[in-house]
Amino acid sequence: MAAQLGAGVALMARSPGNLEAVAGEIREAGGRALVVVGDVSLAGDCRRAVVETVEQFGRLDGLVNNAGILGPIGPLAEADAEGYQENWAVNVLGPLLMTREAIPYLRRSRGRILNVSSGAAVHAVEGWGAYCLAKGAVNQLTRMIAAEEPAITAISFRPGVVDTEMQAHIRHQGGEGMPEEVHDRFVRYHQQGQLLPPEVPGCVLAALVLQAPAEWSGAFLSWDEEEVRALAKRAGCSL
Repeated sequence: MAAQLGAGVALMARSPGNLEAVAGEIREAGGRALVVVGDVSLAGDCRRAVVETVEQFGRLDGLVNNAGILGPIGPLAEADAEGYQENWAVNVLGPLLMTREAIPYLRRSRGRILNVSSGAAVHAVEGWGAYCLAKGAVNQLTRMIAAEEPAITAISFRPGVVDTEMQAHIRHQGGEGMPEEVHDRFVRYHQQGQLLPPEVPGCVLAALVLQAPAEWSGAFLSWDEEEVRALAKRAGCSL
């Protein structure tokens, strides 16, 4: 969607195959795409991603921090320190490192940062301690950016319950670390067709990172809020 709105898109992940597939779709639709293979938990990879993006496109107008992992799943009483450290390295340190590298360029363009968060940031989900705590920290990161960087619009984005690989992981493996009734709820989401297609919140996210007004900076916004949906529809999203 960002490419359809005229933006060049830089894609970063650890898996080159998936990146190339998405980049191919963007190019076939007439857009411009850059592939950067890297790990958001590594400062050098984050720096390289931003530098290569600016070299390719000449500027940086928006950053979407979307990389995230769920595990370890299990009660706090059995918390695994190494697992929590890995979770936070991706879910919290990653957005922080990407933000740090992007800030100088986003100041110039008066750009935007979209941190993909979750309802788990404000609602405790039994067994999801690492993820809930990390997403709560991401929301606070957004508020810190808004407080310290008045030229940048920073938003935490709640995409809803989306049909992604993370949801499949919850259904297939989450039962070992979650209460049965909580796990069953996520299984029913899938069985009853209640999971959102990724394209729906994805389109809203693209509209926000390119067009969100500065007065929304610091906010935690859900994809289906009235004002957010109105902006997305004006940008051409079909909701």
